[in-house]
Amino acid sequence: MTVDESQRPRQLRWTLYLLLMITSAGAIAGRTLAVSDQNGTTPFLSANDRSRWAAIRALGDHGSFEIDEIIREVHPVSGRRPWHSIDRVRHRGWDGREHDYSSKPPLLGTLLAGEYWVVKQFTGASVAERPFLIGRIMLMLSNLLPLIVFWWVLAKLVERLGVSDWGRGFTMAVATWGTFLSTFAITINNHLPAAVSVLLATYYGLRIFRLGRWNDDEPTDWRHYAAAGFFAAFAVTNELPALSLFALLGAMLLWKSPMRTIIRYVPAAAVVAAAFWGANYWAHGT
Repeated sequence: MTVDESQRPRQLRWTLYLLLMITSAGAIAGRTLAVSDQNGTTPFLSANDRSRWAAIRALGDHGSFEIDEIIREVHPVSGRRPWHSIDRVRHRGWDGREHDYSSKPPLLGTLLAGEYWVVKQFTGASVAERPFLIGRIMLMLSNLLPLIVFWWVLAKLVERLGVSDWGRGFTMAVATWGTFLSTFAITINNHLPAAVSVLLATYYGLRIFRLGRWNDDEPTDWRHYAAAGFFAAFAVTNELPALSLFALLGAMLLWKSPMRTIIRYVPAAAVVAAAFWGANYWAHGT
């Protein structure tokens, strides 16, 4: 068997992976471009969704987490409040007055507010003026692109860890078409970034332990410890149950290389923790 013939099964598998990824991404993009609330005024689907978007708008437009005025806005045509949400908390703000705030952890909202600010500079429009344009652009950037990265990294793991063509293909078919991640992709949510972070942390963990078929020219680097710590910690900020992954992965890496874990894994995680508590203090003063 020639080298080209020996590579043919792998090439066919990657063709299947790419076909699955492209078709699923196309379906998600189409749904994103069609997403709308029941009144056709915004692309926001629930109180949960509107709570996050209100915080993003408040921070991106006004530099504040206060959403009082935003959630009380009345649409001039429908007479409804398209930004209204019950997912909020009320407490004394930095000005000493009572204000409404999104009840969602503020770190993800802060990151998305930064993305919104950049999008606003390029488009010249705010999410208040063009909710469908800005909303759909941001959903593509913050949900669809990370999901494509998720599929690509998973495909690399499937190639290294899989033992049969059928098993590899089935895994990728389920990942691209059979999970709730594609459902979540049309709304701002914490589940998708958590899933992407868990996979990346797992990828770097497997890379460090060299579980699977890794090339000899891919030596373990100290940066892999930092990446594992960063993504494991970011997963925790989005889904608290991921704390078990963070602790278990940290313990395993500590056993393998105490120095690298202490110097790289822990500080990278500490950066995420500092950002989480810093955003919370900025938003709520606690």
